[in-house]
Amino acid sequence: MQHDLKLSHNIYKDAKRSTYYFRITYYDKTNTRKEIKRTGFKQRKEAVKSCNNYMDELEDIGKINQLPFDKLVEEYIDWYSARRKASSLKSLKTHANNHLVPYFKSMDVFNMTTQDVMKFQNKKMKEGRSGEYLKKMHVFLVSILNHAMKYHDLKQNVASLVGNFEIETQKRLNYWTLDQFNQFYVALPNLQQKLFFKLLFTSGARKGEIRALTWEDINFDDDYIHINKTDYHGEVTAPKTKAAIRDIYLPSHMMDDLQEYLKWYKDNHIYKDNYVLFGTFFKAFSESTIDRWFTSTLKLLDDELPDGETFPRIVIHELRHSHASMLVNHGASLMVIAQRLGHSSIEEVSSRYGHLYPSTQKEIIKFL
Repeated sequence: MQHDLKLSHNIYKDAKRSTYYFRITYYDKTNTRKEIKRTGFKQRKEAVKSCNNYMDELEDIGKINQLPFDKLVEEYIDWYSARRKASSLKSLKTHANNHLVPYFKSMDVFNMTTQDVMKFQNKKMKEGRSGEYLKKMHVFLVSILNHAMKYHDLKQNVASLVGNFEIETQKRLNYWTLDQFNQFYVALPNLQQKLFFKLLFTSGARKGEIRALTWEDINFDDDYIHINKTDYHGEVTAPKTKAAIRDIYLPSHMMDDLQEYLKWYKDNHIYKDNYVLFGTFFKAFSESTIDRWFTSTLKLLDDELPDGETFPRIVIHELRHSHASMLVNHGASLMVIAQRLGHSSIEEVSSRYGHLYPSTQKEIIKFL
């Protein structure tokens, strides 16, 4: 895309005046031949130095708009669409068409500076976008300029030099209320699925911890489950921290359901104490199977709603957040919640759930 100036130059000696001069020829964008001539240099090296300076300036002129940003984006989107998922392509187009191209427009990529990128970041940070959204936008900008480095010999990536948006982000927590979970629970098609998700919701345990549960981990006398392992993609290992090894006490209705499930299990499966609750023998149901249970039930709930409406969406892990938020709303201390969730300190619990505590300025004054 660079304009070829077809530069040529020569250094000459003027015998009559005992001086030197140079002549440069080039072709402009209309392909018209142009010439630059400078005379009167007493020494050849002076003529050479001046000639080189003019050559450098002309080469810079040749680079003007050699790679407009908007054209680069078009090329990159075409390249990207052949290699990435449709959902990823949609995200790229959103960021490019709504933010990157409207700002940088046809700016020459070869003349783009770190100042340009910094000013772009400053503008976007004033628009109230989430930190996660802005950081994704920067990743796409870096990728676009990396494409120019790979295919157009761009020497450096100024977006990489600037770095990502420096902004503190507060990840939004999604969770269900007890009423929302109960609606989901009723829609589940069988006892096994009902028990799996109810156990997640009432215990706050991680999905891998529930998948790894065996019958010997259930204490029916004292109403708790013992967490001492986790199943990650079919591999059962000990928890990463000592705090994750814990006993989680459960309400009587949950223990009654587990008793009913145990009876059903013995009637329909070969039973041993060290077999998993949710699976076959020592092997738990796969994560994809459980994900399918979850999403198919959400679709059933959607079908019961008016057209255009959907049941509130969370991911399975956010049943754990739902449990924690329910404890907060019932006045449980951060220490108790941390112990129940298997955290080694209250800091993580405080940073995630502290804002859910109902105490506000107006509520506090009634205690004064």
